Amino acid sequence: MGNTPKEKLLGMIGLCVRARRAVCGTVNVCEALKAKKAVLVITASDNSAATEKRLFDRASFYGVKIIKTDLTSAEIGAATGKSLVAAMAISDASMALAVEQKAEAASANNN
Repeated sequence: MGNTPKEKLLGMIGLCVRARRAVCGTVNVCEALKAKKAVLVITASDNSAATEKRLFDRASFYGVKIIKTDLTSAEIGAATGKSLVAAMAISDASMALAVEQKAEAASANNN
């Protein structure tokens, strides 16, 4: 496990998946939002405009916070054990808070 903010974010994302507190993929995220199981939505930086609009519109409609990370879909996929992950939803509030803090630190580190 690395010590950079980006590596810490990826590690926390992986922990959420292993704890079964996250769903991966745009369709699964939309279903989690509809079922009111999502607390936080994370999107990749290399999503298409249509995917971004769909996710942001759905999250806004259901009142769920959404974060566009600096991570690519390949990086999120590697952290979750999948090939490419455009978006993921976290269902646990404390884990969502930890991911949000790590995402802010990673974003601040890149600027």
